[in-house]
Amino acid sequence: MLVGKEIGPYVIDKELGAGAMGTVYRGKHKTTGQRVAIKMIVPALIANDAAMKRFTREVEVLEKLKHPNIVSYKGKGKLSKSPFYVMEYLEGESLDHVMERRGRISWEEIVPLGQQLCAALQCAHEKGIVHRDLKPSNLMVLKDGTVKLTDFGIAKDLDGTAITRAHATVGTAAYMSPEQCQGARDITFKSDLYSMGCMFYELVTGRKPFVGDSAMEVFLKHMNDPFERPARIVLDIPVWFDTLICQLMEKEPDKRPFNAETVSQSLGMIQEKVLAQQSAGIDAVKRRRADKTARDVALDEADKDAARSLLGKKKKEKAVPFYQQGWFTVLALVLVLVGLGYGFYTVFLKTPSPESYHERAIALLKSTSVGDRKEGRQAIDEFLQHYKDHALASAMREMADQYDLEVCESSMLNRRRSGFAAENEAERLAFEALDSEDLGKLGDAGAIWQQLEKYIDRTGEVNRGWGLLGRKYRTELKSVDALYQQIVQKVDEETKTGKKLFGESKAERLALEAVRNPQAVSIWSDLKQDTKNEPENRRWHLLAAQKLRELSEKK
Repeated sequence: MLVGKEIGPYVIDKELGAGAMGTVYRGKHKTTGQRVAIKMIVPALIANDAAMKRFTREVEVLEKLKHPNIVSYKGKGKLSKSPFYVMEYLEGESLDHVMERRGRISWEEIVPLGQQLCAALQCAHEKGIVHRDLKPSNLMVLKDGTVKLTDFGIAKDLDGTAITRAHATVGTAAYMSPEQCQGARDITFKSDLYSMGCMFYELVTGRKPFVGDSAMEVFLKHMNDPFERPARIVLDIPVWFDTLICQLMEKEPDKRPFNAETVSQSLGMIQEKVLAQQSAGIDAVKRRRADKTARDVALDEADKDAARSLLGKKKKEKAVPFYQQGWFTVLALVLVLVGLGYGFYTVFLKTPSPESYHERAIALLKSTSVGDRKEGRQAIDEFLQHYKDHALASAMREMADQYDLEVCESSMLNRRRSGFAAENEAERLAFEALDSEDLGKLGDAGAIWQQLEKYIDRTGEVNRGWGLLGRKYRTELKSVDALYQQIVQKVDEETKTGKKLFGESKAERLALEAVRNPQAVSIWSDLKQDTKNEPENRRWHLLAAQKLRELSEKK
């Protein structure tokens, strides 16, 4: 037992788990208190050349990968001849445990999860690394919703030497690609895409695509058998999501999507298509027949039924012809309908109270469902239509602004990361500002954000959310110099006291190290790369970009 022992600057305080290859411990930094995970090879395997090569390869793979959705590597060493390496400690829940609790996950939740996984895979694949063991237990979902890809123990470096022997099968049977099951030597990143398809299948349906009494039986099914389409098991998933899973699980690698980034873009477009279809269906049901124009897209009966369901309406039945009813029956029916109509108006059509609108909007906007949040935004609009001068109006407008800002920011980051062209003038300005920031031209970026900020007072197709986004990002830009001065002051304090300071986060530690070494281009580069696509660390990313540009100009 190593609990209580010191390994470098860390003290082991807990054993997290053990396997055939090694044991993972939790450690705590003696000075900063930062928690880490430490993986140490089983002592009995030290003399095993193949095991040592695999362990070394795992470390080399992790050293290459720096991405917010991949568990980060922090160092390596030896304890009594037993090699170990240190990685970040993840506080969250593995995806297989989530499945045990819930049974299955909605496609709406899979979209952001899948996009984060795609980002991690794209990073690995671009560096020539194939994971080869994608499965729910190797994905950690943190408390803030971040997804982390872990366990590169059998990952294959396409630029290096394969550790496993020829024609050996590695991986977990339920998620292995047909080429893995065959023991093929030329495994490519398309194998990870197949495994991702198997995961999506299980997440959305609650069952694995292939099961059997033995691993060999499952292997044969992966290679030869068709699977039941997810849409036949879960009837409410979009046809596009069903099709994407089927494409990922094609037997032939060439028939699968081009790469992980393509899959991420597809997930985003599926979400957009569903929202667009729902919106079109609702509009069609609300609009009177006389209001329709020749330019309206004709909706089929399935779309109309779906829209009626969303609106809580029933399909109109064909009225019984008047001449088939007796006069007394008609008169009685009219009287009954008048009474029911008055009651219906009193109960259902009467404008809800401002408090009920407020409570409903808060509840819906807290939801993780895109549809619920959009409905919450509509509740705010309805409130302001009826109660624009109410005491709660100010709070409701603030909620609307926050929602609009988040929607614009999410759209901007996702579309830029996926390589989409700007779809309006506001987004074009935002992309231009982000490009200037990446080049360290913070002054140019600030001017563009200020230009975008003018959208706060605009109405119409481009909402004020873009203006609010411009204000938020310009404010953060203005604080970068102050952030740098804080770091400089801490380094000056070190010089005076002789006591080395440690930052409260990895980003701050890198910044401190960079200021201690004025020409440390590589440290600023690491800080810039580590904080890329991390909104919470945006100021650190801006600072690193600015300093890299200054160093470049000095050279």
